[in-house]
Amino acid sequence: MSEDADEPAALRYLQEDDPLILRAPAALVAFGGWVDAGSGGTGGVRHLISNMKTRKVAEIDSEDFYSYTDTRPLVSIVGAGDRAVHWPRGEFHAAVVEEHTRDLLLFVAPEPNLKWQNFASLMLDGMQHFGVQSMTCIGSIFNAVSHRGKVQMTGWSNDEHLSEELAARDVTFTDYEGPTGFVTVLLSEAQKRGLPSAAVYGYAPSYIQGVPNPRVSHALLRTFSEISGVPLELRELERAGRALSRQVDRLLHDQPQLREQVERMLSSASEADAGQREEEPEPSSGPTDGPGVELPSPQAVVNELEEFLRQLRQEDAGDSDGN
Repeated sequence: MSEDADEPAALRYLQEDDPLILRAPAALVAFGGWVDAGSGGTGGVRHLISNMKTRKVAEIDSEDFYSYTDTRPLVSIVGAGDRAVHWPRGEFHAAVVEEHTRDLLLFVAPEPNLKWQNFASLMLDGMQHFGVQSMTCIGSIFNAVSHRGKVQMTGWSNDEHLSEELAARDVTFTDYEGPTGFVTVLLSEAQKRGLPSAAVYGYAPSYIQGVPNPRVSHALLRTFSEISGVPLELRELERAGRALSRQVDRLLHDQPQLREQVERMLSSASEADAGQREEEPEPSSGPTDGPGVELPSPQAVVNELEEFLRQLRQEDAGDSDGN
């Protein structure tokens, strides 16, 4: 017997006495943290876990992969004077899609702080155990985009067919270079194992922070559904996204100065983007005629919106208590 025989396995399969057989499953993955603006990715995966007939089939223990001073455990009240500690961990949830020939394997976790290659290896071991045929990672990034426009997306893939599927849905290829997140490592390790994988990120308005953004979650799940062929019921997310847009519209209508700041931010971003797309921009013949525009502080806009949304949550809570 090895000296590690009594140690718990970092990847633990659940209910092995009643194994769930999945049919050519597609995996959908999301991580909280750096690239989860407005909970776009994790909100989408958790929506499916809550609204589909899912079963938790495996989990990755947190002890080796998280720094608890950075990714802290949560505590909840479970009874009079009793508290429960909830440790960060990676969870696999399986869903049998009865009206289709493919099933789903859903994975959600905080982005690990430590031992990324080991965590990726355990994840892919779990994917292999359940027979996953393809993997899509979803997330979200704050950017100067409108809360009303079509959700713009960027991404990449380690597979030619998936790259074509993304391009057909206007998911622009990202040529970003610099510090990266765990998903980049995961797709690199997946490529070594021959698992077709893609990463898709939706842009969330930088002036809406502190609340989930179901519009981004909806757009990401719809894209996943189209490239995987797995049908998903997304009407509830779509309604929630419209409700958030109406709340922001209400704020901007009631505060014209803030509306003007947001419009100027978006206009400036649009002009900068148009300038980058010009292959041979005309040289300037002299100083511009228009007056200089002092752009608003993005953080000031964010702070005002957060205060407004906080008031809305308090109003909603008061209405619920009154009913």
